[in-house]
Amino acid sequence: MDELEFRRQIMSNPKARDQDILDALSENESNSKFADDIMELDKKIAQAMNVDVPDDLADRILFNQTAVQSNNVVKANFTKRALSIAASVAFTAGLLIGQVNWGNIIVQPAQASLANTALSHVFAEKTFIMGLDEQVSSQQINVKMTPFAYKFTETFPYHVYYLNHCGFGDSNAMHMVFAGEVGRVTMFVTSVFSDKEVSFDKQGMVGVVAPIGNTSMILVGEQGEDVAKIAEQLSQIIKPAA
Repeated sequence: MDELEFRRQIMSNPKARDQDILDALSENESNSKFADDIMELDKKIAQAMNVDVPDDLADRILFNQTAVQSNNVVKANFTKRALSIAASVAFTAGLLIGQVNWGNIIVQPAQASLANTALSHVFAEKTFIMGLDEQVSSQQINVKMTPFAYKFTETFPYHVYYLNHCGFGDSNAMHMVFAGEVGRVTMFVTSVFSDKEVSFDKQGMVGVVAPIGNTSMILVGEQGEDVAKIAEQLSQIIKPAA
């Protein structure tokens, strides 16, 4: 057995003493010294590994694991609650932002709903109404105003292209399209109550929600149209029908 093979076998098994190992030990003093050094190292390793284990070590480990898990549960619950609170705050903030006027005015929920519904009607029916000119008379307008218990006390001051009733959200409305100074203006009169006049500006259109007693008048026009001025003018000639 050569020296390399001898050392390999002694390192893999320091206690091995077959005939080949014994012959190598007797023939070479350095081999004998190497075997003694490896045996001593093996003893030190065994001593280092031989550590007394406390009787309550298992209980301590279980206790520490339970404490860590409990702490994680607390942290997880706290995190979930914090995220829930943050989500609630964000949701509430979103609702508040949703009520902000598209200009610089706060829009109340009722006015915001009226404005959105009016814009939806305008865009949905624009193609259908664009080519119509029914040349509606003031008398026809007041007939359509009857369900809302209001009427125009004077001749309607603008040329009316279109007049009808329509579904308006959860309510109904008188739907009219007339000539403004810039372009066509759409007017809705609905029984939904609004407590104050509010202007809005969205998707290239401008509008106003104006209270008329217990009803509301909504005007939607093109950019540059002074819908607030028109609303003021019409409000002065709209009176209760009775």
